[in-house]
Amino acid sequence: MRKKRFNLASRLLHWAIAFTFLYILLTVFLRMGWMNKNSMGAIIQDNLAESKITISSDEAAVLGKKVRKPMWETHVIAGYVLIGLFVIRLIVMWIQGLGFANPLKAGVSSSDKFKSWVYIVFYMLLGVSLFTGFMKVNGPDSMEHLMEDIHVQSLYYSIAFILIHTVGVLLADAGKERGIISKMISGDK
Repeated sequence: MRKKRFNLASRLLHWAIAFTFLYILLTVFLRMGWMNKNSMGAIIQDNLAESKITISSDEAAVLGKKVRKPMWETHVIAGYVLIGLFVIRLIVMWIQGLGFANPLKAGVSSSDKFKSWVYIVFYMLLGVSLFTGFMKVNGPDSMEHLMEDIHVQSLYYSIAFILIHTVGVLLADAGKERGIISKMISGDK
């Protein structure tokens, strides 16, 4: 584990990954909810009906997809950005050392082992998410459905990790790692 956990490179990468990750999740939630193709289609249908124009629900859903397409394209762009940030994060961890304890090393507390395993599993699942998202967009058509099915499951680990990470940081800041939140913003003093 590296001595200075909160150096500038680590902090910038953390926040860049966090905000990109949150933006990607926002686009997913918009697509699933408010900007769902059927919801968008219903709005289009209702507005056209006011002008005495009638289209089917399927045609309206197609238009709804077209309306939200630019937003979804930013999801893909943010995915490429996250791939780059992820690769940079791995390089920085390789050069500077891990920001968490080796959970297989003797003498590591059970609390530190848990934190370490959460991060290891997160990085592995994030790698799978990025790979499957990339392959869905750029891979062979024969794999698109499989990649999408795996990629969609990313939503569940993402939400779980964000909750575990947030609660863990708040508990750490209130407990034996006082000041960890401010260190993540302004660095080691």
